[in-house]
Amino acid sequence: MSSKSIILVLASGTLGNGFSHVTAELRESEKTLIKFSGSLPPAPEIGLLHDKWKMMCNVLKPRSYDPRIKVKSTGVTNISEDKPEAVYRNLQEHMKKWLEADEFCRKIESKLRTHIGNVSECFKIFLEVDQPEIWELPWDAWAFREDYANCEIIPTSSQYGKKNQEKTAAEIALPSQGRILCVAGNSKGINIEEDKRIIQQRLGDRCDLQFLKEPTPQELHDELFDDKGWQVFFFAGHSNSDNNAANGVLYINQKPDRNSIKVEELKAGLKKAISKGLQLLIFNSCSSLGIATDIVAEGLDLPSIIVMRAPLPDVVANEFVKYLFTYLAAGELLFLAVRKAKNDLQKWDSQFPGASGIPMLCQHPTFEEFVLPQPEADRPSAPETDAVTVDRHPSYPQFTIPTKLMQRTSISLAVFAIGYPLIGPNLASAINTFGMKNHRSNQFLIAKASYNIASSINPTNGEFFYNLSLLCDQLNEDECAQDSMQQAVWRGLPEAYAQISKSLILKNKPEAALKVIGMCLEQTQFDGVKSSCFKNRGWVRFNQNQYDSAAADLRIAISLNSETPEAQCLLAKVLEAQGKPQEALIHWEETLKSAKSSIPKQDECIQLAKQRLPKTGQTK
Repeated sequence: MSSKSIILVLASGTLGNGFSHVTAELRESEKTLIKFSGSLPPAPEIGLLHDKWKMMCNVLKPRSYDPRIKVKSTGVTNISEDKPEAVYRNLQEHMKKWLEADEFCRKIESKLRTHIGNVSECFKIFLEVDQPEIWELPWDAWAFREDYANCEIIPTSSQYGKKNQEKTAAEIALPSQGRILCVAGNSKGINIEEDKRIIQQRLGDRCDLQFLKEPTPQELHDELFDDKGWQVFFFAGHSNSDNNAANGVLYINQKPDRNSIKVEELKAGLKKAISKGLQLLIFNSCSSLGIATDIVAEGLDLPSIIVMRAPLPDVVANEFVKYLFTYLAAGELLFLAVRKAKNDLQKWDSQFPGASGIPMLCQHPTFEEFVLPQPEADRPSAPETDAVTVDRHPSYPQFTIPTKLMQRTSISLAVFAIGYPLIGPNLASAINTFGMKNHRSNQFLIAKASYNIASSINPTNGEFFYNLSLLCDQLNEDECAQDSMQQAVWRGLPEAYAQISKSLILKNKPEAALKVIGMCLEQTQFDGVKSSCFKNRGWVRFNQNQYDSAAADLRIAISLNSETPEAQCLLAKVLEAQGKPQEALIHWEETLKSAKSSIPKQDECIQLAKQRLPKTGQTK
């Protein structure tokens, strides 16, 4: 997870009177780096404009789209219906001007910019204030947030602890991991089935999905008490809350009575689910901010909650679900998945002013990082170190070519294939396969010739260069290894990014390594490759003494590929650095199970593990 965070505290105050004491605390790995204080002036006009915008959302509903809410009539009819975008633009401009006030901008924002520096830095901004009406404001308009694309503003209350989850004896979370309870409530006028289709499409291959349609309060209560627990609770349907973003109500069915439920009625079930490992609540229903504030008021140990701070058209609600789960399925951190999903919603802002800013992530700074299970790898993992690559199950025909014939006719084959584009790719792949077979048999000369021929026949395939690089590395031909791996990178082969990032770490170039790792995680679809890249990022963070971040990345790497001895070894080192030697022993044992002494880096880990586990038998 990201190790940096900002705690922005708005102490006692109101929009009408201003906030005389505002503090900003910059943290890294839960340690305070620096703290600033300033203030914000009175801005009563922001409250008035925000109320006007919310009324606009309620009254100016597009005829073709119902919002996910049943709104009590307010009697308001004096909103300009022909220029709703002007209302929101005016609100944004006032919000920006308020946050540009000298006592805030000079004393807090400018100092934060100095200490954070790089605009690509990844961090969270916790907005700590006990007034839901301040949470509701369009903080997305803050220029600081706009300039830092990898941050998100997360409302939180001033009182929080660390939620107490049940654990197994090995300190592993109970089987709630990957279990998602999807509740379809009152769906009159909205398309909840689209939410279901999206969730099944994005997460059906890795999660245990349970769909509960229009339950009674008792049925919902029973599901929350499920023995295995749930990692995610997702609700889609109608909801409502009062004008102060409190007293939230979920409309769970369309029956004449017992068709709604309040948080106080869910308290026991939610408390049980949280203790079993509930990490994320998603209320894809409009004006559901009141649900979050009610959960805080009930004194529950707050997990992460995604809510809507205003009515949201159904089509936009569907889009948000699609974007959110797409990013989460790709392994994105929760706060970045929310940020990116909101960015993708900006295309709707011209039609529904302010729509992209309606979803909100509420969270406490003590939250546990949310990670979805990953599907089984579709192909072998990228090598951890000097290991030889293995077959990638080509879809083309495989040919058996005798060694002597290969050596005598290699040049003529290349010329022939280049002249015949339809034959060339298949032949190049067959020659590459032949090279891999000889590589495994330690016939290095034939293997090297084969990789060179394959890359000459089809120079656009990065896999051939990648295999050649691994061979050259094994033969200690550094120039050949680096050049070939760079060729693979240029051709977009994700495995190459994993290897290049490792090389950069060894050369003590962490920033360059992180950039390559970022490209790796963006481009690869394979769990094995992701595992190597997460492992490398955890390695960088460990070297930077960012232990929380390192541990999170290494756990992801292990979840993607359980047989990754270097990640197990690194995680054991991280846990020791965090003062958790007993937990580290588990990972030293796992290191010994799959590490190979023939690989220098893994042999290093083997020796360390044996020091910690003197009675452990020999490894392979």
